Amino acid sequence: MVYALGRLMQVTGLVVTLVAATAFFGTPSTTSMLRMMLAGVLIFIPGWLLARRDPGRG
Repeated sequence: MVYALGRLMQVTGLVVTLVAATAFFGTPSTTSMLRMMLAGVLIFIPGWLLARRDPGRG
């Protein structure tokens, strides 16, 4: 359960970061893009920490 939550947080963080990079690319609102990318990273890092132990590996 913890592993699945971690993986979900990883995917969510990556999607948020990619959406921020593509949605704000070429616009003058660089600070908005950086804030959204920071939010994605802050979601990704706890997910990465939670998903470090793969239950299928034994």
